[in-house]
Amino acid sequence: MEWIFNQLRERPELAIFLTIFLGFWLGKLRIGKFTLGTVTSVLLVGVLVGQLNIAVPGPIKSVFFLLFLFAVGYKVGPQFFRGLKKDGLPQVGFAVLTWLLALMMGYNAGEAAGLLAGSQTISAVIGVAEDTMANMGLDEAQRQSYVNIIPVSYAVTYIFGTAGSA
Repeated sequence: MEWIFNQLRERPELAIFLTIFLGFWLGKLRIGKFTLGTVTSVLLVGVLVGQLNIAVPGPIKSVFFLLFLFAVGYKVGPQFFRGLKKDGLPQVGFAVLTWLLALMMGYNAGEAAGLLAGSQTISAVIGVAEDTMANMGLDEAQRQSYVNIIPVSYAVTYIFGTAGSA
């Protein structure tokens, strides 16, 4: 088993494809009428695979994240402006509520960004938060720790965001 983990650490792109494969496979499984769905399953498998200490280089992370954003944007992009006009004010309320909860719970900037992204199922917040943290004047170790916690916080809260919006 350790040989497999070492192979995934040496070739992080394999870990990404394994995560996508397992997530899609689990997302199709049904228990009665219940199914997690592919997006939630891929995120949860990603959290599990992330526990293997696999370092994914920046360019690979960026390419896969941008592909994910493109796919989501392509699917829901045309509805964005109609939804903003109709539901813009409640969305601002959700953002303020998330900010207040992060303050009350003592979350750092990375945890708060992941909380907002996952609870609202808005993955674009991840990229915006990473760019913002790069310009906050943080030392590199602190910035990296904040950036690393964002996807974990996102994946954990995404399932609740999905259930809440349903």
